[in-house]
Amino acid sequence: MKFPLTTRFPLVLFAALLIFAQTSPARAQRQRRSARASSTRPPAPAIFSSGQSALNVPFDLVGNLILMRARVNDSAPLWFIFDTGATHTVVDTEQAKTLGLKARGRIKATGSGGTDIASRVRGVSVSFSGVALRGQTVYTLPVAFLSPLFGRPLGGVIGNDIIGKFVVEINYASKILYFYEPSTYRYSGPGEVIPLTVEKDGNVFTRAQVTLEGRAPLAGKFEVDTGSTGSLMLNTPFVKNHHLLSSINQSKQVNLGGVGGTSGAVATRVRSISLGRFTLANPVVRFSQGMKGDNASARYGGLLGSQIFSRFKMIIDLSRRRMILEPNADIAAPFEDDMSGLEVAGDGEDFLTYVINDVEANSPAAEEGIQEEDILTAIDGRPAGEFTLDEIRRMFMQDGREYALTLKRGDKLIQARLKLRRLI
Repeated sequence: MKFPLTTRFPLVLFAALLIFAQTSPARAQRQRRSARASSTRPPAPAIFSSGQSALNVPFDLVGNLILMRARVNDSAPLWFIFDTGATHTVVDTEQAKTLGLKARGRIKATGSGGTDIASRVRGVSVSFSGVALRGQTVYTLPVAFLSPLFGRPLGGVIGNDIIGKFVVEINYASKILYFYEPSTYRYSGPGEVIPLTVEKDGNVFTRAQVTLEGRAPLAGKFEVDTGSTGSLMLNTPFVKNHHLLSSINQSKQVNLGGVGGTSGAVATRVRSISLGRFTLANPVVRFSQGMKGDNASARYGGLLGSQIFSRFKMIIDLSRRRMILEPNADIAAPFEDDMSGLEVAGDGEDFLTYVINDVEANSPAAEEGIQEEDILTAIDGRPAGEFTLDEIRRMFMQDGREYALTLKRGDKLIQARLKLRRLI
């Protein structure tokens, strides 16, 4: 079946898929300031199992997004997106019902594509390896609809209300998180210290520059969003005010999605993005064309995503209003996007049945006659279920590579020869 997803995961991750692109489900949590949205009691501090830190907390990296395991009250471990683009921690609405969480009140949440209604749950325990937090306030919003894009059931989003309690070191190369008590943390490494601003609503911003060919650098205020799969997404007013669409050549139309719905965008390459002393060349950037939600905000220029941050060891220290970046082995790796034209989603209890959810026009997949709702059963003779979704998406980001695909369409098996090429 074709999945009625409101978000496309950029196959950057995979580029088409999202698109999620550039969006983050987690943004779902952006609540407007409201007396009802604030708890009268400050939440209890984090309790470490040992000392003043929790070390070697593993995570999975899916399309550059951090997925970590956490428990809600006495639940089994659930998958959460670690998202600095989320002001509050969210538990999926249906998961909250299953856990017996009692939601009270309704609060408007602003997402990338518009607004949605969240419910508040107080007195919740959230725990993960080496850390327990009691008396937390979380919010319920639909998150599980993104599960087919991640190949696993999503339980929610860890937002800045929890992230800000720690200094968090993200080692993207080794897929390990480190959580430190801020008052005892000291940094003495070689990284670049980047100032942050944390606004009253909990959103986190920094300054950066984007440069298009033939144009002077454009400086702006950009959100720091580990829950975005892409490199940079520019908000509609920033795009219009600087007349950016007139300065691009090769591009394609994509969808940005998240809580509140979807909106259109143009994906293209720019000359560079500069953050601190680092200049990253030829990234894929998305220019929003949305007219509502966060993507239409004129308060800031857009957001910096995980396709940038995954090139570093990233330290998030909201207590000192800073992040620290130490480049890793991927610092000079080229920015690549999907080269197949396929959006693939997982189906079944184990999400290992791979369904073609969308086929981009004028792409290698479209030219081979691959259709929506085809089931991908094999790649180069190997069962598709032997690969993770993320592995497949990365395989489809190799210019000139050719794959023999076997697909099931109804009762028929279809053979396709997919030769990849850059679409941007």
